[in-house]
Amino acid sequence: MKTYAELRGKKFFDWNKFLDNPPKYLSTEHHIACNLAVDWVTCACGNQCDIIPRDGIGLPDDRELQRLGISFHDSIKGADFIKAKETLANIEKRSSELIAKLS
Repeated sequence: MKTYAELRGKKFFDWNKFLDNPPKYLSTEHHIACNLAVDWVTCACGNQCDIIPRDGIGLPDDRELQRLGISFHDSIKGADFIKAKETLANIEKRSSELIAKLS
């Protein structure tokens, strides 16, 4: 399976690996992560399976996944990496539920 990001020609970004060793607030790495997290293609939702229904910019059709994606971005932007890790786990869980329904 491909991620949505890969389907759109972007590299897979391992958010779990990133959050295991997060950067300092406002560092270059933090700035790069903020840019990735704000884009639906490269955010935590975009790095899930490409079969999850989305609109033209990558926004998931599922409202719960949308809410989690926005929360994830807010956590990355605010350098609340513990909350981001928890939200990422919830994104992965919700994505798995959606994929199971589609399979």
